[in-house]
Order: sequence, then structure tokens, then C-alpha cells
Amino acid sequence: MNVDHFSNWLFTEGKATKTIESYVNDVKGFQSYLQEKLKDKPVLSRFSFVRYKEHLIKEGYAVSTINKRINSLKVYNDFLITKG
Repeated sequence: MNVDHFSNWLFTEGKATKTIESYVNDVKGFQSYLQEKLKDKPVLSRFSFVRYKEHLIKEGYAVSTINKRINSLKVYNDFLITKG
């Protein structure tokens, strides 16, 4: 699903502009990671989330940054479930 739809959904949920910007950037980062690693059509799965978290750890991101990015992906997952 398009990240613009996600952004609009966050807006209708009453999220602050900076929060929307942060969530969208985190989701785009995850999508870029998937495209780089999978080359084909990215597949969302628990495994892909775990691999992404491992990637962030290897890159030396702070625990707080990793947790924020994972939280953004959880919100994105909620959005995808809501929209079917």
C-alpha cells in the first residue's frame, strides 16, 4: 500500500505533523531495505522485520532509535490491517 495513504490515515487519526513525518520516513527506510535485500517484490513478514532490526543493530543505531523505527513499523502494520 502506498505510503501516501498511510500518511493520510495518520492525519485522520490525529497524529502531529512531525510524528507523521517520522513514521513515513521510517517506513520508507524499511521499504528501501527490503528492496535492497530482496531485489524482487518486497514481502512483509515477521522474518523481514527481525532481519531489519538485526540490520539496524549491526549498523550501530542506538537502542532508542531502533525502538522508534520498530514502533513506526508496528503502526504501519496496524494501518495495513485496518485497510485490509
